[in-house]
Amino acid sequence: MNEKLKQGIKCLCVVILVFSFASFLSAQIRGKALYKKLTTDRDLIKEEGLSRVSWLPDGTGLYFKLDKSYKKMDLKTGDISPLFNESQIIMKYNEVSGDKTNALPFDDFDFINGRDKIRFKVSSVAFIYDLDSHEMISYVPENEFRGVRGRIYSEVLSPDLQYRAFVRDYNLYIKDFKENETQLTYGGHKDLRKGFPDWVYPEELGQYQAFWWSPDSQMIAYMEFDESPVKKYPIVHDINPAPELEMQSYPKAGTNNPIIQFYIINVQTQETVRVKTGMETNVYLFKGKWTEDGEWFTYQRLNRHQNVLELYFVDPKTGEANLILKDKDPCYIQADDDLVFLEDRKHFIWTSERSGWKQIYLYDMSGRLIEQLTHAELPINRVVGVDEEKGWIYFTGQEHRGLESYLYRIGMDGEGFEKLLDEVGTHSISMSPDCKHFVDYFSNYNKPRKSSLYTAVGEKIRELGHSVITKEFKDLDLIMPEHFVFKSADGKYTLDGVVYKPAHFNAKETYPLIMSVYGGPGAKRMYNRFDWNSRSQALAQLGFVVASIDHRGVSGRGKDFQNLMYMNLGQIELADHVAAVKFLIRRPYIDAARVGIYGHSYGGYLTCIAMLKAPDVFHVGVAGAPVTDWRNYDTIYTERYMRRPQDNPEGYEKGSCMNYAQDLKGHLAIHHGAVDNNVHPGNTIQLVQALLKENKKFELMMYPEQRHGIRFDRYGEARVEFFIEHLKPEIK
Repeated sequence: MNEKLKQGIKCLCVVILVFSFASFLSAQIRGKALYKKLTTDRDLIKEEGLSRVSWLPDGTGLYFKLDKSYKKMDLKTGDISPLFNESQIIMKYNEVSGDKTNALPFDDFDFINGRDKIRFKVSSVAFIYDLDSHEMISYVPENEFRGVRGRIYSEVLSPDLQYRAFVRDYNLYIKDFKENETQLTYGGHKDLRKGFPDWVYPEELGQYQAFWWSPDSQMIAYMEFDESPVKKYPIVHDINPAPELEMQSYPKAGTNNPIIQFYIINVQTQETVRVKTGMETNVYLFKGKWTEDGEWFTYQRLNRHQNVLELYFVDPKTGEANLILKDKDPCYIQADDDLVFLEDRKHFIWTSERSGWKQIYLYDMSGRLIEQLTHAELPINRVVGVDEEKGWIYFTGQEHRGLESYLYRIGMDGEGFEKLLDEVGTHSISMSPDCKHFVDYFSNYNKPRKSSLYTAVGEKIRELGHSVITKEFKDLDLIMPEHFVFKSADGKYTLDGVVYKPAHFNAKETYPLIMSVYGGPGAKRMYNRFDWNSRSQALAQLGFVVASIDHRGVSGRGKDFQNLMYMNLGQIELADHVAAVKFLIRRPYIDAARVGIYGHSYGGYLTCIAMLKAPDVFHVGVAGAPVTDWRNYDTIYTERYMRRPQDNPEGYEKGSCMNYAQDLKGHLAIHHGAVDNNVHPGNTIQLVQALLKENKKFELMMYPEQRHGIRFDRYGEARVEFFIEHLKPEIK
C-alpha cells in the first residue's frame, strides 16, 4: 500500500472517530438534558379545568378555589357561582381584626357545624364566621406542633362548638371562647402521655388521634400512653460544638411496648372512668370511636402476635367493656378495617379478610352477624359511602392482580352487586356525603389523569378537568413505559413489572439495568395508571434501562397472597427480584454484567440484602436509610410479619444483612440521615462495622439533622453519579 493511500485511510479514520465522538457527546448531552428536564420542569404536563374539587358538607355541590376566590358548582347545570359572600367576610374580618385588607385573608378554611360556619387562621389568630348570621369571632388557638410523619396536632372543637380541647405538657385541657380554661388531667409527662400518642402507634397503626369528644360534647375519651417500660434510643444532634441528646422511646422487636389505657372524663364534673380493658397489658389498644348516638364508646384490641382482633363496646358511665366481635388470621391482621355505624343506631358495617379476601359484613349492635354482604374474590380497598335511605354500600376494589381499581356497590341485603365503572385503569373515588354523586379521578398506561362527575349509578354528568400533555413533552419523544409479566421465583405466580427505556433507545446496543425497589408485605408498586413522567423515566434518559416489579406478598391480590411473606422478610421479595433480573437479561440489549439496584427505607434494606446475598446478580447498589437487621426495627411493624425474635430466630438471622457482609463483591453506597428517628442510624453503623471487619470497600454518606426523609439535593445527585460511575452507561 502506497504512502498516500495509507495517509488517506488514516485521515478518514480520524474523521470517523471525531464524528462518532461528536455524536456520542451530542447524545450524552441530550440524555442529561432530558434527565434535567424531567426532574425540574413541572409544566410538561399541565392541568386544565378542575383538577381537584371538594364536596360541600351536605353533598349538594362541589367547591374549589379559582383565581384566589372560592367557587361552587351546581351539580345539575355545571353553573359556577361564588361559594360565599366574600365581601361580607372581608368586611367582618376587617371589623374584628382591625386589618384593612381588600381580599380574602385566608388561603384555606374548614367547614364546621355542617356548612353553616367556616373556620380559618390568619397568622396566629383563628376566626369562626357564621355564614347565615354573618357573625364572626376571633381567638388565639393553642400552639400547634408537629408529630410523626409531619402530622400537625392542634385543638379539637367540641361538636356543640362551645369548647376547644387540646394537650399541653402531656395533659388534656379544655377552653371556651371566653378563654376560661379547665385542666382535665394531671400528672402527665413525656413518659406518661394523656391524650397524646407516642411514636410507634401513629407510625404503624395510624393512631394519630388520642382523644375524642362524645357527640353530645359532655365527655372526652382519651388514651394514656405509659412509656416507662419502653427502652430509649439516643439520637445525637451534633452539628454544633455543644451537641444535644434526644432520647426517643422506641420499642424494638421483641422488647416492651407502651402500656395503653383508655379513660372517659366528664368535662363538667371532671369525673373520670377507666375503661376496663382487662389485665393483659401486652396488647395493642387503639382506634377509639363513639357510636353516633354517644351511647357507646368503642375501641379495638389486637394481641401481640397481631393475628386476633377484637372490637369492644364500652359503657361510658361505668367503663364496662363488652366484646362485640373477634377476627382471626393464621398469620397477621392488617388493622385497616372500615367500621361504619349506621344512622338507624341498630347496625354497623365491618370489613374483614377472614375469608382470604377483604369482604364487607353487616352486624347488629349486639355483635350478631346479620350477613356477609360481599363474596367476590377481589380485595376491597375501602367503603367510600353508605346510602341507608336507598340501601346501598359503595366501595372500591382491585382487579387483574391489583393493577386496576374500580367503584362497586352492594345492597344492604347482600343483593345487587354491581361494578359502576368499566374503563380499564385506575379509578380513585370521592363520594358525595349524601351518596348521590361521586367524582372519579382516572388514568391508565396510555391516558393521563382526568376527573369526572357521575351520578351514584355510574352515569357520567360531565368531565371536570384533565391533564394535558404539552407539545414540549411530546417533542421529547419519550418511550412509553412497558408493562411486562414474569414468573415468581418458585414458578407458581404471575408477577408484574414495568420497564423504562431512554428516548434514544437502540435495541442493537446494550444498556445497564437498574432496579428501583421498595419491598415488604403489601408494598404494591404496579398499577395501570399514567406514569410517563416519573423519576424512573428521567433516570432512564441517562442511558439506563430502569425497572420495578411487584413481588409475591404485595397487596391487591388477596390476603392469602400477602401471607406468602410471613416470617421471612427479605427472602421472597429478593428471590423475585432476582427472577425479574434473570427474565429481563434475556433481552439482548440488557447487559447482565451491569445491574444496579436502589431504594430507600425498606427499599434500602432490599438493596443491601440484594448486594450481599445475590452479588453475582446485582453489581451496584445505592441504599437509603436501610433497616439492616429486623431486631433494630419497631415492634408493631416487624412483629406483624416476623413475630418476635425469640419466636422466629431463624427468620431474623436469615434477614440480617450483617450475616452476609463477607459476600459483598460489587459497589455499594449507603446514605442515612444522622438523626433518623424511624430507621435509626445504628442500622447503618452495624452494617459498616460488619463490612469493615471483612475489609470490604463501600461508600458512606451521612446527612446532618436529617430524619427518615433526606432533604438534601446531594442525596439524589450522588445516587445518579454513583450509577454513572460504576454502571458506565454508553449512549451512542
